[in-house]
Amino acid sequence: MIISDRKDIEHCRQAQKSTESEIRAVIEINSSLQESVTDLKARSMRDNLVFTGIREHAWENTEQVLQDFLQRKYRLEYPLDFDRVHRMGKFNEFSELSRKIVAKFSFFKDKDHILSNAVRRLRGIGVFVNEQFPPEIEEKRKKLYPVMKQAKLDHKRTKLVCDKLFINGKEYIPQENAPVFRSEWNSESAPDQINRTPKDRNLKRARVSSTPDK
Repeated sequence: MIISDRKDIEHCRQAQKSTESEIRAVIEINSSLQESVTDLKARSMRDNLVFTGIREHAWENTEQVLQDFLQRKYRLEYPLDFDRVHRMGKFNEFSELSRKIVAKFSFFKDKDHILSNAVRRLRGIGVFVNEQFPPEIEEKRKKLYPVMKQAKLDHKRTKLVCDKLFINGKEYIPQENAPVFRSEWNSESAPDQINRTPKDRNLKRARVSSTPDK
């Protein structure tokens, strides 16, 4: 009877190990699928820019509003080509806030020109331009903003590419649950956090950061 009980216990242990292994495999597959979906969403948005602060009017032609605004501010000598331009969310006639404009550019060079010259052309007028990213990537970027700000205060060169932050040409690798202090940016005190260059990663397409490199 004791032998039988031992066999049953061992059988349960083996079954538990097998179940745990299957669960880990499913979690890994789900994680991989989620990363693939996020990557596809990011690729579908790679020619998009989000404009905040452009005044909204009822019954407007949003594409023409954006076209006129960019022609004036950038002093363009040619019309821009868009695949699509629209306001985000539903129109509320009682709201004094103008909805953001999402524009999908037909040509990457036009998007690059508008984004890379935004600071110079739009300084002080309350209009801001950023690249559009999926919520998953935006969440990662929000966590990197304080790190990037601190690095700039320490006179470091920074560049935010999608959800990767590069400081002085090397990728910042955050530590799990570790607070970021100013002293961490000394190379002697944090050698493991900034340890990869852009060449170490397979960056499929160079992107222009929504925060200019300084």
